[in-house]
Amino acid sequence: MYSLHQLLWDIRKDPALAARFRTNPYPILDEYGVEGEARYAMLELDFKKLHEIGANPYLIYFCAIQLKVDRAAYYAQIREEEN
Repeated sequence: MYSLHQLLWDIRKDPALAARFRTNPYPILDEYGVEGEARYAMLELDFKKLHEIGANPYLIYFCAIQLKVDRAAYYAQIREEEN
């Protein structure tokens, strides 16, 4: 979980990292050692799954903003609504 939280924190703080992640997330996930469910959730930008596996909600939300995820789409996903 630490590696996932570090990635979420760094994306939140670093627009260049967020841009690299949007372009090609695989090497970044490898660099941070994010594996398993967390890796899949990050690849799919499945924020609901990140919540379910115990990631910090604050970090998830601000990471989503930095990744330019539409806020309405983010909330719909968290609430399991159609958007």
